Amino acid sequence: MVLYLWLNFLYMGENMKIFLTMILIFSMSAFAQEEESRESAPGVIELTVVKVKTNFIQDYLDGLELTWVAAHKIQQEMGIIDNYNVYVGNNSYVYLSKTYPNYAAMDPWTDEQQAEFEEKYRKIISESDQTSTAQGYEDIREIVRVEMLDRIIFK
Repeated sequence: MVLYLWLNFLYMGENMKIFLTMILIFSMSAFAQEEESRESAPGVIELTVVKVKTNFIQDYLDGLELTWVAAHKIQQEMGIIDNYNVYVGNNSYVYLSKTYPNYAAMDPWTDEQQAEFEEKYRKIISESDQTSTAQGYEDIREIVRVEMLDRIIFK
C-alpha cells in the first residue's frame, strides 16, 4: 500500500506535489504549535448543575447557605478543597463548583478528617436541621449532572 502511494506521488504533476508537501508541512507545524500553546492548570473542578423550580431560587440559596456553603467553607479551611463557588443562571439553574488541588484530594476522607469535619459542622447546624433542610431540596430542585473539569491555560 505504501509503495502504491509512493509511486502515485512520483507520477503526480509538479503542482500537486508542491500542494501536498505544503499541506504536510503546515499540518506538522500546527500540531507542534498546539502542544506548546496550552497546558492543564493544576487542580480539578467538580461542577454540579441544578435545575431549581421557578420562584424557588431564593429558598434554595437560603438552604445552600446553611448546608452546602457551610460544609465547603469547613472543607476549604481543612485544606481538602481549594475553592468553592455558587453561580445562578438566568434560566433557573444553579451551578455549584468546588476546586480540588488534584484528583487524589477527591479520595475518601480519613477517620480523623471525618471527625474534624463533623465536629465543626455540628457547631453550625444540627443534624436534624440539616436533614430537614436537605429533604426540602427534593421538592424544589433536580440535579441535572455532575461534571469533572480540567482548566486549560493558554499561553
